[in-house]
Amino acid sequence: MGTPPWITSLKSHIWIFNVDRGLCVFIRTGLNQGIMYDFGSSDNFRPSDFLKEQIIPFLDKYEQHRIAQTIISHPHFDHISNISCLFEPTMESSPFYAALHTCPHDKTGSAKDECINWERIKNPAGSENVTKLYKNLYENRKLPLQTICYKSARYIPKLEYGIYYVRPPVVDEIFPDDDQEYANGLSLVLFYRHGNHTLLIPGDINPMALSYILDEKEGLEKRYTVFNREFSSTHPTWHEKTGNQPFLRDLLSELGLSVLIAPHHGLKSGYSNDLYSKIKGGKPGLVVISEKRHLTDADGEVAPLYQSQDGSTGQYVYIEGKKEFHYSISTRSGYHILILFQGTGGQPEVYLEKDPNLLLKRIK
Repeated sequence: MGTPPWITSLKSHIWIFNVDRGLCVFIRTGLNQGIMYDFGSSDNFRPSDFLKEQIIPFLDKYEQHRIAQTIISHPHFDHISNISCLFEPTMESSPFYAALHTCPHDKTGSAKDECINWERIKNPAGSENVTKLYKNLYENRKLPLQTICYKSARYIPKLEYGIYYVRPPVVDEIFPDDDQEYANGLSLVLFYRHGNHTLLIPGDINPMALSYILDEKEGLEKRYTVFNREFSSTHPTWHEKTGNQPFLRDLLSELGLSVLIAPHHGLKSGYSNDLYSKIKGGKPGLVVISEKRHLTDADGEVAPLYQSQDGSTGQYVYIEGKKEFHYSISTRSGYHILILFQGTGGQPEVYLEKDPNLLLKRIK
């Protein structure tokens, strides 16, 4: 296997894979580190198969692991259906085994009152084994929840990311009766910045739980990493303990938002007026929707605002090589999506292809 040309690229590569109504996002940072957010898959495609062959072998190691961090937004089946890749061939030898495994707190013991309530997680019948794998994997992870503890001398200006979430017992109080909203409200929200380009991945978080984060209410937790060793030395606990890290609201209002991965697969139930009110300019540059084709009324409806000038500024993207202007893009028609953050002015580069291998050719 030859060395790919992108290995020396200083751009950030953001992959959003077509996994029907589910989510799997892979971030290759400009420093060639890997962060995987959610493990969705479909009957026709497992992102792990592609990543294992084309991306992971060429990442830099972080604490002896090719992937620096895996993040599970919340333990609904459509976000963990491909979790078995972390056990193939074994947990210790899996290429997806990471230095940090991060998910909503569910460890028993002295902090049991902080755990998610598994009795309220309603996954479909037949998915019990996947849930069991998830529990087995994360029972040995490090606490507290963390982002990367950056110690390297390598440096790219304004490369940083953070995780924001509401503590599970607070989510339980917000949604005492609605189990679906309780589970979605647990979602870990990821903010990523590379220079002038920014990304928000909110998982399936619902508007009320997101407002708790944006309005800095009781129960908010923050973790944050700036990929700068000098900065990390003066903020030694930002990666593991809530303190004076930037609030998500302030980041959005000061930096704006280049790309929003729409909450809860773009469904109306996930749309947040509060989020839009906090973004500089009142809307993101582009909305990405991880979704499947609607076959029945039970599939729900995507919020129409995302697909209009009221939902985003819009930009040119390349769909199978053809340049088109869009306010939102979707995996719905079988497309995998690659977004390149170069950190400088202008808009990110955005490409859609039905074969993810063709997207590799877009990375120069």
